[in-house]
Amino acid sequence: MKPYRTAALALLLAAPALPVLAAQSMLIHSAVWSATYVAAYQPTFGRRGVPFTGTMTLRFNHGIISGTYVSDSVRPDPLRGRTVLVSGGVSHGQIHLIFQAPANFTVRGTLAEDAEISGSTTINRQIFSFVARVKSVP
Repeated sequence: MKPYRTAALALLLAAPALPVLAAQSMLIHSAVWSATYVAAYQPTFGRRGVPFTGTMTLRFNHGIISGTYVSDSVRPDPLRGRTVLVSGGVSHGQIHLIFQAPANFTVRGTLAEDAEISGSTTINRQIFSFVARVKSVP
């Protein structure tokens, strides 16, 4: 196949992904944006099992974060059936999220270029790993 045909074919195959990639890259570059995340956290050490999971909707406004977290874990979860308020901030790729739940825990970590959040938190003297990936962008 000729080089220009190969390049055209590659472009056509990648075309359906371009709007998604453009939307995700635009997220980080604008000062005001929002996204719905699929979030999971589980103990870093010891028995891991199935992670606690939930849906998190966040709004970013010039570094200030606000939103909610709703648990949808398949395992017993202390946050099950609650809508938990989430607040926090982001600066230079460093993020902190405060979950205003009975345990009132804070996730500290990083916000990647693709808007993935990864970090850790301590709940009842146990360290948990936390990951949230973008599910949708309004």
